[in-house]
Amino acid sequence: MSSKTPSINQVEKSSDANSSDLVTTGHPGLDALPDAQDWSAAEEHALVKKLDFRIIPMMSIVFALSLLDRANISAAYISGMNKDLAMAEGARYSIALLVFFPAYVIFQLPSNLVIRRIGARIWLSFLILGFGITVLGMGFVKSWIPLAVLRALLGAFEAGLLPGCIYLVACWYRTFETAKRISIFYMSSITAVGFGGIFAYALQLISVGDGMYAQGWRWIYIIEGLLTIVAAVACLFTVPQFPEKATWLTDRERHIATARITVDRGEEEWKQPTTKQSLKLLLDPKLLVTSWMYFATASSSYSISFFFPIILTQGIGFKYTIALVLTSTPYFSAIIGSVLLAWLSDKYRTRWPIILFQTVAAVFGLLLVLLVKTPGARLFGIFVAVFGVQSNAASIHSYSQSQVANPEKRSMTAVAIVMAGALGGIAGSTIFRSQDAPKYLPGMWTSICLNISIIFCVLGLTWHLKKQNRMLDEGKIGPLEGVVGFKYTP
Repeated sequence: MSSKTPSINQVEKSSDANSSDLVTTGHPGLDALPDAQDWSAAEEHALVKKLDFRIIPMMSIVFALSLLDRANISAAYISGMNKDLAMAEGARYSIALLVFFPAYVIFQLPSNLVIRRIGARIWLSFLILGFGITVLGMGFVKSWIPLAVLRALLGAFEAGLLPGCIYLVACWYRTFETAKRISIFYMSSITAVGFGGIFAYALQLISVGDGMYAQGWRWIYIIEGLLTIVAAVACLFTVPQFPEKATWLTDRERHIATARITVDRGEEEWKQPTTKQSLKLLLDPKLLVTSWMYFATASSSYSISFFFPIILTQGIGFKYTIALVLTSTPYFSAIIGSVLLAWLSDKYRTRWPIILFQTVAAVFGLLLVLLVKTPGARLFGIFVAVFGVQSNAASIHSYSQSQVANPEKRSMTAVAIVMAGALGGIAGSTIFRSQDAPKYLPGMWTSICLNISIIFCVLGLTWHLKKQNRMLDEGKIGPLEGVVGFKYTP
């Protein structure tokens, strides 16, 4: 390497001195790769800014629409769908929620294998178009059974979106660049969900004629479905391919984009894993623990999304119009808190204290909703619970990806975490039963216990990872994950 080419440590110092957004690896083991970098700090900083402009905004928009499309059923429910489709009879509402998730689980692994074969742009655009058309169709159903069928189809199309987005970010960014970017696109989407209640309130005011199109809840599905279809077309022109296939970069930029990830993780090029290898990767004990953590937080997240509007109306006593607006406001506190904590996580290069703090906040908020009688205090509890639960979703993604060295396992990690989230959605749909309304005591206590389990998991796994790093430093074990220079990042 030329003497004019800065080392990795020099890149860090140059970045800090210029207060740039460039985040470098910080892995001590990278000292073993002194000749791996042949680009300047300025070149890398310019590339990262270009990546941020190209990748993060579109991913934020499409993920926001996916969350909006799967969660709008609660807004439609309290806007008249419960009466028009007799959704309150028996377990119809819970069934309509539940059927989304089996297909969501089943199609995640195949989808994430396909994305590498045909490219992110085409595959993600196809998925987004599929669930946009599906949501549009929900605006025309005349009974609850077609609605449930379309919800199942929605799960199949949405299955590959989140793991595809997470994997795409992990393929383009260094380890300590991922947390705040995952959090930004995750929280940007939560912004849309936050506005979802207000948006749904405006849409349900639409009334056309005297027939079924006079029913405002249908327009929630119709308009949001059309917006998603438009986004699918936009994705076809904006979603990037993987670094080695990015024709929108110059040859020099493509070289830097690919090589800097190799320097960061010491990884080899992608090799398509066999089915046996994929299963072996999925059964890694570390991944099983982080998958459980995401399952626990996802169950609470879906419970809040699906049932808190009902708790606000039936449990606390707000009118449905006010409840639609109030379902939006807690998400704004989650956005601010999550982005700030993700920035701290990347700055100080640690994940577990952030997850611990957010989980404690979630438990505290849920306890307030459960035990306190004052409406204002219970509403504050919803704010705190939403912050803790929603922030943890992004943090656990970053925590799990930070313990992975090679691209094959990183792909499987994204799939496993999101599959765990889908199972959490099944749990969140079933532990809050219609017969337990309006307090939902069994569901609330279950959510609290699940979040407490996250505390034990993150403390135990972090202790193990730090021990592995220490044993590597002492020469007691060989390379972690079979990759020289790699260290875990709890």
